[in-house]
Amino acid sequence: MGVDKIKRPGRTRWLISSLLSSLIILNYFDRVAISVAAPAIQESFHLSATEIGIVFSIYTYSYTMMQLPVGSFLDRFGVSWVTRIGMVLWSLLTITMAFLQGKLLLYTVRFLIGLTGASAFPAASKATAMWFPPSERSLANSFFDSAAKFANVLGAPFVAFMITRFDWRITFLTIGIINVLFTLIFWWYYEQPNRHKRISSEELNYIQKYNAITEDKMPYGTRKVLSKLFRHRKVWGLMIGFTGYGYTFNLLLTWMPTFFKEEFNLDLMSSGLYTAIPWLISTVSGILVGGWLVDYFVKKGYEPAKVYRRIILCGMLLGFVFLGSIFTSSAVVSIVCISIGLAGISATAPVGWSISAEIAPPGTTALLSSIVNLANNLFGGIIAAALTGYLFDLTGSFDSSFLVAGAVLLIGLLFYLFVLGDIKKINLTEER
Repeated sequence: MGVDKIKRPGRTRWLISSLLSSLIILNYFDRVAISVAAPAIQESFHLSATEIGIVFSIYTYSYTMMQLPVGSFLDRFGVSWVTRIGMVLWSLLTITMAFLQGKLLLYTVRFLIGLTGASAFPAASKATAMWFPPSERSLANSFFDSAAKFANVLGAPFVAFMITRFDWRITFLTIGIINVLFTLIFWWYYEQPNRHKRISSEELNYIQKYNAITEDKMPYGTRKVLSKLFRHRKVWGLMIGFTGYGYTFNLLLTWMPTFFKEEFNLDLMSSGLYTAIPWLISTVSGILVGGWLVDYFVKKGYEPAKVYRRIILCGMLLGFVFLGSIFTSSAVVSIVCISIGLAGISATAPVGWSISAEIAPPGTTALLSSIVNLANNLFGGIIAAALTGYLFDLTGSFDSSFLVAGAVLLIGLLFYLFVLGDIKKINLTEER
């Protein structure tokens, strides 16, 4: 009960949290842009729904393929340099989107953007684990995780306006320039706690005293650590559990503007504005429920594992409400159903990142985050994006795609409840 009375000096860690959240917003701005611009890009390159699904999924394929290597890089070389190099490359590649001609170049550049942007979430997860003690970590996790949703709030109307006012090429050029400017800010300000030039000694002492996450190196080689982690049930419980959220999240991220355009005959600007509503609500839900409320109960002395499980159970059950959107002819009712469902699952995502930090063996925080993100993007990104396009071409509607997402959500909930087990640090000498 005394946790709530600990003095928490300084604000550098919260500025770092804001920086990490901004990183995720810009990382997702690209995905939002390709989603909202999909009809215009389809027309420009004469793509079918299956082919635009490949444009979505080829990015996620390379992004997913890089998760394990980038997790190892982050644990070995640190967040600072790995993220800086990735940001420089992905910013320049985003700019090249404005000048593409031909399907092959479009596929190639999307593949390369996925490779270079792969470090964002594992880097944010590792950095947050280093900068924040457990009693503050859920809120900090909720900021960067909800930034992915807030990117849609900002990005969907912005991209729709830019395409309507100019075209999709000018839109990507603008986003690329913004990325370059942010890269300079990140390069200047980010560093780990014990190397940061602007942190006070009081704040550094507080972080080091109450933070269970260290900056230790991996105890074994990457291959051996991966082999041990993939044989542990906790890793599979967290991977598939988080994927239950991620499948629906990625389906809506890539296809929601097209869903409103095709199902309710909305124009581009209207579908962009409709898309922003559930993402705004999910952003608030992630921060208030998955972040603030979790930390509130932990500071009051409640056992973190029980808090995590209750938020996951309530949030994922609420998530099923999004299925109501395919059983109505009203765009308003549809947006309400999607908003409620997305708010529910979004509250569980910061909890998933907190669990990852809690159970990761010393020196493997980024690697375990990358494993979770790999599963999330393999099923939620690659399969959800491509399968949705295929099913739409096959059936002419999104009904079957949404029902598949509901089934994956149920599987994820079951893995969280019955496979994850106790939320405590994995011992690499034990394999279960």
